[in-house]
Amino acid sequence: MAKDEKLTDADLKQLVFKKDATVQFKLKKGIITIVRPQDHPVQKFFRKLHVRIPAQTYLDLDDYGSFVFRKINGKRNVYEIGQELAQKYQGADEFLYSRLLLYLQHIELNEHLIQRVA
Repeated sequence: MAKDEKLTDADLKQLVFKKDATVQFKLKKGIITIVRPQDHPVQKFFRKLHVRIPAQTYLDLDDYGSFVFRKINGKRNVYEIGQELAQKYQGADEFLYSRLLLYLQHIELNEHLIQRVA
């Protein structure tokens, strides 16, 4: 998609994401913590040599990120998630969908937490 191309509500209603089945996470007091196992063969090898490599790493999402991540279920579209986000957080509606899409693209392409369904 070109940078100057603007998504319509119809486009947003077509975008649906689901959580990656391999992603492990915990929910505590409304905050999502992503648990990433460090089980690559190289990491396991260095652990045997007593190099301090944790068995797991943790990524805490902020309030907005946790809210959005909890709403992703493979059925809700981006438009619906945005509407719920705007209702929950005052001031979130300014640049709502551009920010939401940027966040969703980041956790899809860089963090590999979600996958596009449609």
